[in-house]
Amino acid sequence: MATDAPIPLSVLDLAPITEGSDAATAVRRSIELAQHAERLGYRRFWLAEHHAVAVASSSTAVLIALIADATTEIRVGSAAVQSGVHTPLSIVEAFGTIDALHPGRLDLGLGRSAQRRAEHRARADDRAQAPAQPDAEDLIVDGLLIPPPFPIGELLTSPRVAAAVDATRFEGAVPPDFTDAVDDVLALL
Repeated sequence: MATDAPIPLSVLDLAPITEGSDAATAVRRSIELAQHAERLGYRRFWLAEHHAVAVASSSTAVLIALIADATTEIRVGSAAVQSGVHTPLSIVEAFGTIDALHPGRLDLGLGRSAQRRAEHRARADDRAQAPAQPDAEDLIVDGLLIPPPFPIGELLTSPRVAAAVDATRFEGAVPPDFTDAVDDVLALL
């Protein structure tokens, strides 16, 4: 069945902090991008939560609130809040507050994150001990550049990444199972 209805478009933003810039500039640029997307008729503006990297979207609730306040119609949402970093109660309270201020415009996406410390370290140790892969060359398929796989083993064993992982943990705390966290969020909504 053919239809003339346009495909709804969305934007996924990380609020990147570019070289020589700062977080405040990244936030302003994300707000401007959301306003521009709204003017162009985009349906949703998603923000992805990441930690310990050069992005200003580590606190998606704060950024979503700022963007919702600076726009009038576009839906704004998380893609996704890391359930292993936040408690279900803090997720519901933060996003409930935003929804109260901007009713009907909020999308809440939940994602897995924060593997248990022992599992994370075991995987990092396994990768660090794996034999080095030969250098791969870039591949071009139908004009699309596909770079070689990123050597994740080196990253997982870096002191900076280990410190970032440790900073998101409370001593002795174990992140809840993702399904349990989602069930808790749904129960609190």
